[in-house]
Formats: sequence, C-alpha cells, structure tokens
Amino acid sequence: MNNSLPLNAPVDMAMPEPAQLYMNFLMWGFVVIVLLLALNHWRKSGSSIGVWFILGGALTTLNEPIVDILGKCWFPAINSWVLLKAWGVSIPVHMIPVYAWYVGGQSFFSYRRFEKGISVRGVFGLYALFAGINILLEVPGVSAAQPMYSYFGYQPLVLLKFPLWWMFCNALMPMAAAAVVFRCDSLLLGARRVFIIPLTWMLAAATNALIAAPIWVALNATNSSLTLTNAAAVVSFVFGLIVCYAIAVTVAIDAPKIISRREAQAA
Repeated sequence: MNNSLPLNAPVDMAMPEPAQLYMNFLMWGFVVIVLLLALNHWRKSGSSIGVWFILGGALTTLNEPIVDILGKCWFPAINSWVLLKAWGVSIPVHMIPVYAWYVGGQSFFSYRRFEKGISVRGVFGLYALFAGINILLEVPGVSAAQPMYSYFGYQPLVLLKFPLWWMFCNALMPMAAAAVVFRCDSLLLGARRVFIIPLTWMLAAATNALIAAPIWVALNATNSSLTLTNAAAVVSFVFGLIVCYAIAVTVAIDAPKIISRREAQAA
C-alpha cells in the first residue's frame, strides 16, 4: 500500500483521453473569450483589472491539491496530463483554464457588477448564478460513463455524483476576490494592480476554509458517516450565506450602513 495516497481514494481510475482533450479545448476556449472581454474593457476604460483577475484565477490552481485532500476529490493519475502532484494527488493541466475563467473571469464579472451598483438581493442572485454554473461545470465530468474525476468518502448532498456542498464555497471564491478588490481599488492602481494576482489566490483559499471547514472535518473524522457529513453540510450552507451577506454588506448600494462605536455614541 502506498501511504502517500489518500485513504480509500479510487486510485485505479484512468483519465479518459478523448474527454481530457475535449476539456482542455473547451476550457481554454472559455479563457480566450474572457480574456477578449477583459482586453476590450481595458481598451475602452483604461482599466486592466480583468487581465489581473484572470491571472489570479489561474494561480488559484495551486489550491486544488489542498481542497482535494480535505474534501476527498480524486483526479486520476493514469493517462492524465499532470500539471502538478502534491500529497499523492495529481492535478491535470486543464485545471489552469478552469480556475482562470471560473475564479478569474467571474471575479472580473462580479467586480463590474459591483462597479455598476448592485443590491443585497443582487449579490445573493450572483451567488445562485455562480452555484448553477458550478453544477453545469462539474456534473458532466463526474457522472459520465468513464468519469474524469471522482468524489469519495461519505459525501453529502450528492446530485448526479456531484456533492453540492462544493458549490457553497466555489461560487463565493470569485465574489470574495471581487469584493476586496472593489473596496481596495484606490490602493491597487498603477503597478500595484499586480497585487490582484496573489489577492485572488489568497481570498479563494480563505473562502474555502471559511465555508468548507465543517465538512472537511466530518469527511476526515475517524467516525465519519453520512449523518455526520450531512449535518456538517447544513452548517457549511449557513456559513456560505453568512459570507455572502458579508460581501453584500461590503458592496451593495442598499446595504445597512456600518458605523463605528464612536459614531454610534455621537449619534
């Protein structure tokens, strides 16, 4: 037994080569579309922010082996075009464009929505939209006759072999990155725009930790069970709503005004 591999992972899986080729073609195609939109925005407005978000999204790929270990997701090493391998987990090349457009591109889209003015309800609508996109992105890869990857362990809230709890944090990664950059925009001008790259990476990691921690513990507990992980999924769902509301309070035009204790006392 190879002790470097995650316990009970489906290590005998093989990556279907035609699907792998198709996925790379499709995902890089999405990146080209998002990049063209970002460059067009740069040409019209003089703001390069979309390009930095895309680069930051691509860098977020480095989080994948961490969340896969904790959330029990397995990409086959057999026949895979491996980008990197960490803790026994092999991450395929096509995850770079996935993160570039899903995190980076949607961060740019969220930023533009915040810039134009968005309501609290609109922020939650954005959360629902990105969650729906996450389902459409994941279900074909895991539910095919020969899947490209798999989730294992006592996964809660499974739909067509996709554990829906993943979308609680995946959908909020671009929103969190966009919200921080939006509020700190005046500090990220000129050459400091480059800091959007590591900020996107760090905020994506932080969003996962804020929301998925209860499920990570439940999935990896010695006494893990479906009852335990389902209970943890409820907690993570509530955490996701809290994070979404925090983002809404930060960016929404109709959000409650936050005042300091001194301002409250003066009033």
